[in-house]
Amino acid sequence: MAVCDPPGPAPRFGCQWSTDLCDWFCPVCDPFGAPPRSSCTWDGKVCNWICPGYTGVQVTVQTLQPPVQDATVYVRLSSLCTATGAMAVCGGSFAVYAGMPVSVKCQAIADAIANNCSAAGYAVTENNCRLAASLMASNVGCPATQFALGLSNDPAVFDQAGQGALPDGESDSTTGTAGSCAPMPGPVSNLRLARPGGGDLQMTWDDASNADDYLVFSDAAPNGTFTTVAGTAPSGTPGATVGTPPGSEFYLVAGSNASCGVGPRH
Repeated sequence: MAVCDPPGPAPRFGCQWSTDLCDWFCPVCDPFGAPPRSSCTWDGKVCNWICPGYTGVQVTVQTLQPPVQDATVYVRLSSLCTATGAMAVCGGSFAVYAGMPVSVKCQAIADAIANNCSAAGYAVTENNCRLAASLMASNVGCPATQFALGLSNDPAVFDQAGQGALPDGESDSTTGTAGSCAPMPGPVSNLRLARPGGGDLQMTWDDASNADDYLVFSDAAPNGTFTTVAGTAPSGTPGATVGTPPGSEFYLVAGSNASCGVGPRH
């Protein structure tokens, strides 16, 4: 009988290697709280919220325009370490004033992270506030885990819904990088949709490279955020069946694996 050894480290905390299945067995991982933003989706493989454009193992913030009135800015960082299952949440605040230079505002963000989030494992690893009004924060306490960084004028709100200005008029661009991983799931191709006999919708597609399983995302608008997971399927399965929606609905399918999470949606 061939020996079945783990191909690498566990995809996240709590997983155990099954020699019977020759695969990782991971307990169910439910979301911790509400999503930081409406565009975030819960990734059960890495057990964390993934917010396109706002989360990463490194997050860059660039202040684009100054505030137009006095206000308080709240800074929040959060993640769930995929290696230990420990949450790391922190936050700080600072006052801004009308016409505050963008370099000064940028430095205030950097100071808030340094003074309030070092104990949680976060650090400002690149500070270019003086020349470009930008900084980079990193999750040094759990380097492989993506984290979310939010800026808000409201202590009860994690972040503005988009990349637009805050209520006090200031504007910051937040960009997350996922870091290197391999292999990345390839794009799903030849997506087909049928409704045999007027029943549930049957979706089929061709297997994508490096995909362990698949997620079907749905949205009522063709240019929506597609945050709702309407169905899942393991690799090698010809597709998935989803319930017939009451109205118009649009779908995207993406492959996923333990190393890189969700791949490109198609």
